[in-house]
Amino acid sequence: MGRHDRGPAAPAVSRHRDPMSAREESVYEKLRTSLAELEEKLREGKTGEREVHPRILAERTRRIAREPTRLDRAPDSISCIVFERSGRRYAVQLESVDEVGPMSRITRVPGVPEYFLGVAARRGRIVAVVDLPLLFTPDARSESSAEHLVMASNAEVVCAVAADALHNIIEVNRRTIAKAMPTFPPLVQRHTLGVLEDRTVVLDLGSLLSDRSLRVEERG
Repeated sequence: MGRHDRGPAAPAVSRHRDPMSAREESVYEKLRTSLAELEEKLREGKTGEREVHPRILAERTRRIAREPTRLDRAPDSISCIVFERSGRRYAVQLESVDEVGPMSRITRVPGVPEYFLGVAARRGRIVAVVDLPLLFTPDARSESSAEHLVMASNAEVVCAVAADALHNIIEVNRRTIAKAMPTFPPLVQRHTLGVLEDRTVVLDLGSLLSDRSLRVEERG
């Protein structure tokens, strides 16, 4: 049985072992494929990374893409991928993630809120890219250029959030998630499951995607 990182203050591991659902297996496979592509780009020097050695970034991709053969989980736990943007850690459910990929060239869109970095092209599709720090604090400024896109989609749109660094995959018991801080803006409150003990913000990426104020629709 492989070891997996867990959310803060998680209870003892349940003896009940559930195999991954077909949806989780699909998400893990997409993550491995996406991160393998990212590692290849790192070897080819195509990511624009200048300050971190490619081998370090490649190791990050391998850590995220490691094989999760079985998950030991409580019935009310969720699998999340953790990433960082401007010094704050976020977690989103694996089931809501379509793909993780390298940052593409972003085109600014006039007349949209500041939290939209713009749109990028990914596999022939238009992706609306959201900068999470600007959702939380409208007058904030991102401290660095993002290196990754964490993407989700539905039948109508594709949306991504920018990430500086990818961390690990964790198991979070819902009972360990505290309520979102009242200082969070209403838009964020609507799409936040809560906050972990280490202050990682757990987002409902599917709900975030469904918010009409965040939609940039694909057009033929």
